[in-house]
Amino acid sequence: MEHIVIGLILALIVAGIIVAVMVAQMKPVAQKHEASDYVKDEDVKILDSRDEYVRTDVSRRKIEKKD
Repeated sequence: MEHIVIGLILALIVAGIIVAVMVAQMKPVAQKHEASDYVKDEDVKILDSRDEYVRTDVSRRKIEKKD
């Protein structure tokens, strides 16, 4: 039982160090409000554009007649 607790503590310490390094490498970025702000014209090259029909959901109900 003691080995499990020690291993768990060591794993948490190693994970904490890794997360701290990753957080330190992050750079703050100002939020943008338009989608066009994120994409540069030279980065996107659309060669073909078409819509493809994928699936249809059909719901059917029998209309009963009164006799």
